[in-house]
Amino acid sequence: DEPVAANSTINDSSTSGTSSEGRLRILAIEPYYGLSHRTFLEGYQRFSTHSVEVWSLPPRAWKWRMRGAVYHFVEMAERIDPRETPHVILASDYLNVSDWRALAPKRLRDVPVAIYFHENQLSYPLADDAPIDHQFGWINLSSALTADLVLFNSEFHRQEFLHAVDQGLRRMPDYVPQGVASRLDAASGVFPVGIDFEPHREVLARPLQRNASSPVILWNHRWEYDKDPNRMVEALIGLKRRGVEFHAILCGQIVDRSTSAYVKASSELGDRILHQGFYSDSRDYLKALAQADVVLSTAKHEFFGVSVVEALYMGCLPVLPNALSYVELLPKRLHEEFLYPPDCELTSFLESFIADLPVDRRAELRAVASQFDWSRIAGTLDQRLESLV
Repeated sequence: DEPVAANSTINDSSTSGTSSEGRLRILAIEPYYGLSHRTFLEGYQRFSTHSVEVWSLPPRAWKWRMRGAVYHFVEMAERIDPRETPHVILASDYLNVSDWRALAPKRLRDVPVAIYFHENQLSYPLADDAPIDHQFGWINLSSALTADLVLFNSEFHRQEFLHAVDQGLRRMPDYVPQGVASRLDAASGVFPVGIDFEPHREVLARPLQRNASSPVILWNHRWEYDKDPNRMVEALIGLKRRGVEFHAILCGQIVDRSTSAYVKASSELGDRILHQGFYSDSRDYLKALAQADVVLSTAKHEFFGVSVVEALYMGCLPVLPNALSYVELLPKRLHEEFLYPPDCELTSFLESFIADLPVDRRAELRAVASQFDWSRIAGTLDQRLESLV
């Protein structure tokens, strides 16, 4: 993930700040402009029929972004030319929308706001040793109640949030508000993460060189507790001990290379690993996806699954938990073949799976991934935002 400038970046899909007749000025506010949040807005900018301007901050110090980024954006709002006033604001879950509406200049206070939840802090799982801090979940809740439109990236995510709202409000000692989750249920919806597949198609247009000697297992998730890298490493070590032929590409984002799972993978799997570490060049990453046969997830938490969708598009066959957002990502007809019970013995499942790879399913799985192409779904988000004006 490349850092952006220290000050907010402004990107505009149009050559001027004004809109032609019928074309909305959409102001997207993203306090955490990194990875999936960044690619989401870049894709929407490209494929929206409207003018999308992005105000952003670098993706670091996420707790401070949730607490204080709004003050920076309010300062920016005070400098907007009245002729450039947006018709709609599209905020991410890192923006405190209630503070925005309290502090923004009066002419912007009533501009309709849609909030898009990539994740939320009410139901996001904590590491075993992480201190519980409920304030960020309350920020998300206040933002959802203040916004004019609430969108989640999956139905699983939406239901998780609504359940967490109910559970969170029960923590109040008295005067518990009633019907909050029901109100949000009625006012919220789902819009999946769009993906611009043009770079993927460029890579696929060139001859592919898959590993002919053994299947390649891809793990393209963050090396953090919620993606359970320990389970992945143990499963691959189990395959090696059983004498199963395979290679691995372990290219998830890593913050600390001394993480036990990361070190153990390197020491125990050795030459089975074709690549270990984050690809800084997105094209190299896509080439790696095109070389892999299987995409593996051991996630304990997943609200959507961009990394899996990209891998499916590039021809990987999925091995995913029968849980989380994966249940709706794949159609039911594919569940038995590609989703494993979360409590199963994963090494055995993988061994059986790679012994007879269902390569004839690649086209069907690519079609599943294709439904999230921005060129297909940007118009739907356009319509959602148009309805607010």
